[in-house]
Amino acid sequence: MGGTLFSDAESDLKNSKYAIFGAPLDITGTHRRGTGKGPASIRHESYTFEPFVPDLDIDLSDIRTCDLGDLPMKDPKREISETVRMILGAGSIPVMLGGEHSVSPYAVGELSDVSVLVFDAHLDYRDELKGDPNNHACATMRMKQVLRGKPILPVGIRSICKSEFIRAKNDGLIYITADRARELGADGLKGFIDKNLPGKLYISVDMDGIDPAYAPGVGTPEPYGLDSVLVRDIIRHVAGRTHGFDIVEVCPPADNGNTAALAARLVKDFIAAREHALK
Repeated sequence: MGGTLFSDAESDLKNSKYAIFGAPLDITGTHRRGTGKGPASIRHESYTFEPFVPDLDIDLSDIRTCDLGDLPMKDPKREISETVRMILGAGSIPVMLGGEHSVSPYAVGELSDVSVLVFDAHLDYRDELKGDPNNHACATMRMKQVLRGKPILPVGIRSICKSEFIRAKNDGLIYITADRARELGADGLKGFIDKNLPGKLYISVDMDGIDPAYAPGVGTPEPYGLDSVLVRDIIRHVAGRTHGFDIVEVCPPADNGNTAALAARLVKDFIAAREHALK
């Protein structure tokens, strides 16, 4: 079991509909360190799943997918930007495996005319942390700034510092707390997302948005989070109009393998659901 490439990703970029790559950045972690090992762990756990997704009637071994491996992370912005441009130029959908959440804005900035759906425990709406505007705690702020006026919707929020709370209120930033997501339920949340994020989407999944009962191996865990099935169902609902996807903040030193396995399964569910929607 396990491998150096994501399971069923055996095509080349020229012939692929989906292109997976790793961005193992781990330099601004503020609690647990080790997210740089996330991509390898996600790939390893991806081999535990059958390629056939029965409830969607999709066999992932029939979907042309490639894995470009990990980027060196010597110049994260340039490397990620160039890789996403290359993938889009080949007509493929980029799927990035983090690494810390600070990698997401670099990918989002290369897609045009997209709104962003973020699953996260933290609002990440700081302008800087410890003097670094690209800290992982600034991910939502940086994504908002590269979106050229298109909306961003964080879902699963349950950790906000006071300055972020005030700035978000002043900026009119809409976000959904984990408690509010539970009140809305799957159907209500789907409707809210469709209303507030019309058109093309990019999905960014910070694994700490999911409750630690399902995803314990993250850099900054927060109790009272989202149910893993709810996250899956929302991803499936919007997959057909999603043009880029990332999954970040898996921290293998704090994991028993379950967090990486869930991350791998969410990647597979995204691809399967997108193919199902486009049938």
